Parts: sequence; structure tokens; C-alpha cells
Amino acid sequence: MILWTIQPAELYAQIMKDGYYQFDPDKATKDTAFMFEAKNAYDWLATEMIKRIGKPPHGVSYPVWAWYIYDFKRKKPDLRKAEYGIKGEQMVCLEIDIPDNEVVLSDEEKWHHVLGNWYIYSANCEKDFNEEVRWFDKLTEDKKQEEIISSWQRVFDVEPVNNGFEIQGRFVQATFWKLKAEQIRKVQFFTAR
Repeated sequence: MILWTIQPAELYAQIMKDGYYQFDPDKATKDTAFMFEAKNAYDWLATEMIKRIGKPPHGVSYPVWAWYIYDFKRKKPDLRKAEYGIKGEQMVCLEIDIPDNEVVLSDEEKWHHVLGNWYIYSANCEKDFNEEVRWFDKLTEDKKQEEIISSWQRVFDVEPVNNGFEIQGRFVQATFWKLKAEQIRKVQFFTAR
């Protein structure tokens, strides 16, 4: 599966030196340090990845992230966007090829619901949405939290939908446990905007 991962430029040098990259929370850069503010979401994702693709290599707790779909297209992300790194930082976009059975795909916009501990609604029209809101609002706090976590399975729904009410699959992210140097197909250095 062809994917694109955007990382600090020094990470590419590390991959070439060590032959691989796996996320190390002890060496988290300023860009990934925010992760620990949403540790429960990342722990949940890691558990889901174990269910879907198996246990991580020894010493790995969290995944490497990449892009699979960008703006409804199978293409490299637009590196002119301001969201990739801190302005002026040297970055690299790696085109990589990871075996399909080692990748978990998820909807990037729905992932923000997991990060925020929010419910992911299933409605695909305004009428159904309003009914679902009324149903959810009537739940006890304990039942709400149970339904919130259950709803997160919808993050793995990545089939494209754009029906004027719901948008799904516009940006699809990929997670996997380890990136090996030999899985890198192309390298593009750039400066974050």
C-alpha cells in the first residue's frame, strides 16, 4: 500500500542510519508531544490496531502515521499547507510502501472525535441526526461514555461519502507499527510554511 508520511527531516537521517523508525515516546519531538494530552485516545487506537493487524514489535506502544487519501484522492498531501511542522522547520515527505495487512486506515476528521472524547454520530441526514442527538441527550452520563467509546468504531469507516450532510473519507490516515528504510520509495525535503 502506497502511503505518505510527513516527518521532521532529521527523522529521515535516523531511518537511514538505523534502518527503521518506530515511534518512541521518550524521544517525542515538539510536534508529537501533544499526543500525551490525548493519551487515552492513542491507547484506544493501539488496542484497535492490535485487534486488526496484530501486536506491535517489542518496545513499540504507538504507531507511525501516514496519509492514504488526501482530499478524496490517492495522492501525496499538498506540502504547501501550513499544517506540516512548525513554520521554517525542515521536513520530509516520504512516499512509502507498507504491506496492506500491516496498516489500519481511519477517517482523519472522525479521529478528532476520538481525541476529544466525543460521540461520532451515525446519521447521514439532518432528520436522523436530530433524532440521534435527542436519543444521546437522554442517556445517563455512564451510558453516554459507553456509547461514545462504542461510536469510535466509525473512525474506521473510510468509504467516501459526500452527500451534502455527511463527509467521510475525504482525508484517510494510515497507522502502522514500524517503518523500514527499504519501504521508502521517494523522498521530498521541504520547509514547513
